[in-house]
Amino acid sequence: MCALALVAVLLGASLVTTPAVAHAAEAWSPRPSYTSTDTGAGTYSVPLLNADVPDISVERVPAAENDEGRDVYYMISTTMHLSPGAPIMKSYDLVNWEIVNYVFDRASIGDAFSLRNGQNSYGQGQWASSLRYHDGMFYAVFNTNNLSGAYLYRTDDIENGAWQRTALGRGLHDPSLFFDVDGTPYIFYGSGGTSAVRLNAGLTAIAQDYPNIFTASNYAGQPFIGGLFEGAQVYHIDGWYYAVIITWPSGQGRQVVMFRSKDLLGRYTSVGGVNTYEARGVLNSNGFAQGSLVPISREGGRTDWHGMFFRDTFPIGRIPALIPATWQDGWPTFGTNGVVPVNGLFDKPIQLSPAEEVFERQKSIVASDDFANDAPHKAYQDEQWTVPAPLDPAEIAPNGSRLDLAWEWNHAPDNRYWSLTDREGWLRLTAGKVVTGQYVYTKLSNRAELAWFEEARNTLSQRTFGPRQSVETRMDISAMKNGDVAGLAAYNRGFSYVAVKRVGGVNTLGVVNRSQPFAVDLDQSTLENFVSGTTVSLGDATEVHVKADLDFSSPVGQLWTTFYYSLDGLEWTRLGNRVGPQALDGSLAHFMGHRVGLFNYATQETGGSVDFDHYLLSDTLTAQARPLDTSALDAAIAHAETLDPRHYPADAWAATQSALAAATAARAGRFGTQNQIDAPERALSYQLAQLGVLAALPVTVTAGVRCLAGKAYVAVQARNDHDGPVGITVETPYGNRSFAAVAPGANVYQSLNTRAASVQAGSATVRVTGVIGGRDVTTVRTAQHPAITCGG
Repeated sequence: MCALALVAVLLGASLVTTPAVAHAAEAWSPRPSYTSTDTGAGTYSVPLLNADVPDISVERVPAAENDEGRDVYYMISTTMHLSPGAPIMKSYDLVNWEIVNYVFDRASIGDAFSLRNGQNSYGQGQWASSLRYHDGMFYAVFNTNNLSGAYLYRTDDIENGAWQRTALGRGLHDPSLFFDVDGTPYIFYGSGGTSAVRLNAGLTAIAQDYPNIFTASNYAGQPFIGGLFEGAQVYHIDGWYYAVIITWPSGQGRQVVMFRSKDLLGRYTSVGGVNTYEARGVLNSNGFAQGSLVPISREGGRTDWHGMFFRDTFPIGRIPALIPATWQDGWPTFGTNGVVPVNGLFDKPIQLSPAEEVFERQKSIVASDDFANDAPHKAYQDEQWTVPAPLDPAEIAPNGSRLDLAWEWNHAPDNRYWSLTDREGWLRLTAGKVVTGQYVYTKLSNRAELAWFEEARNTLSQRTFGPRQSVETRMDISAMKNGDVAGLAAYNRGFSYVAVKRVGGVNTLGVVNRSQPFAVDLDQSTLENFVSGTTVSLGDATEVHVKADLDFSSPVGQLWTTFYYSLDGLEWTRLGNRVGPQALDGSLAHFMGHRVGLFNYATQETGGSVDFDHYLLSDTLTAQARPLDTSALDAAIAHAETLDPRHYPADAWAATQSALAAATAARAGRFGTQNQIDAPERALSYQLAQLGVLAALPVTVTAGVRCLAGKAYVAVQARNDHDGPVGITVETPYGNRSFAAVAPGANVYQSLNTRAASVQAGSATVRVTGVIGGRDVTTVRTAQHPAITCGG
């Protein structure tokens, strides 16, 4: 008996083949998303997100300056060679985040960013963005290591608008845009020292240089100074200018140092030209370092400041953490007396309504996908470029396919060779070029070669998340050509993947593993040979299901991946043993966290294609030997079936019904993996949580005016159109009145004396409280009334 057959026997009737366990429908109480560390009890753990979000810059848009009536936060991060890039993430509570936009579709149309003609941007591309909001405009500034220096982008609509790009003409290491109190724009930057440039009034060019405002050598002997000394972000707080910088003194961990001065430009404006910035170490705990200060509004106009700093947690990546600060004498200390435990808990700094809390916990920066081409259109997808010959404009032109915002391409894609429209409900990847084995890392001085997999164009990827992640997909391999290799990868410079290789008309499935050390000169074909004991001939099969289980926890600091396959999605077989380890590559050739990708590349001829039916996520691994559990799915379906469409906006209701139909259809069949259960449940729970925020109690409100004894009265009437009792409060400038337990169909009426002979046109507010779907809901309605003059 071969090894694979023996594994199949041993797995028979185990987790992967056991029918789903039946559960009585429990109350719907959805788990947090895969990238939420919100406990649901008013606390969260750090790091946040469990995923690679490095070099963060966070910006607040105050309630008074947006249409939502509350503070909104946006965050930007580094994505280097990925496309689209510079993701914009949004949050209301600073703990839960989702991607709402990207700054650019392509940082360049040149060869390096497009993985074309022997060029690449691994470890380079877009780095360390700064995000700022000023006078109704959003600005993003970042440096590119190999794409002609720094760029400034701007838009007046950060979630849906197009970004206008300005080349600044030179490199600015870790740039931080700062608007002085008089509005003058500066960019602070540097490594080993902090310099600045002043921009012109239109932010279109550098107007003046201020090199080395302060440097590491200015603080010789300070125990928290040494190494890195970069990533400066600048703020003005209570009359002081603060710069937040990461340092890495010899023999110590990465840490946060803050500098402050009354003079923004320090020695350039001080008497005698001396350095005016004093320094203090403010965080030295478990390597949390580099990032933003974050303002939080408090009552009475007071502002609290937290820190959003990241921590190296490879191979997952650099993961951010929101860390509270205690301020004394104008200096903060972050954490609990300077200590930030890994996986430690802190109180959420912003409390939302119960419905909002549930919805925020469902938000994520990774996503399962059915490839239905139903993602919203974004302006960055219409980016305009002047296309030089011989580049085919179709390579860059939109192709009618819209991917979920969780997806990014490994370098800018060739839009001729991928599609969500060629086959409804499937992602098609077509091999548009033959790999050469001639690509090298331009970042590395030894010019190390790339593997074929790294050279492949149009690899589609998402972030990984920890501590455990499972990914499943179904592949139609019927249109592959000889020499094609296609599959599912967990990758960085080190990578593991399960793939189908077509050789001499025969399709073989197997596992490839590339671990350290990395050779400079490669035999690419040998490097990507299948691991012994993992191969299986697929015979006449035209479809195969594959699954990757990623374990970042055994041990921490390493990734071990186990691959499985199935011909029907129900009966699964393990492909050999787990493979790895994958860990941080000290050369920083990629310098990002591991990603999971779908790929197809050709070694002999172009034109072969592979279709991927779905991308299903779970945080349960087969090796955990847990019975398949449908309780969360059952609870979501049961809850959805109790809701009344009258309480919700039509578009949100339609989206929920679509997710419910998919979940119900999945539940009616058989399950082979937890992924097949969790993906529809998460999609439905997200929609249900959104409905909870949008829920509105039906009420009819009218307002009028009348005269009585020469005085003007404002009369307000409200009818309860809900199917249960509600509380109604009428609020006007002339008085308030509350009514408890107003029955369905009943009216309340209140006439309020203005005590004046005339009243201008105005409005009355009616606040309705009741229960929808077992949850307390408050709905606010306003009604306009005309002006009136009584007497004479």
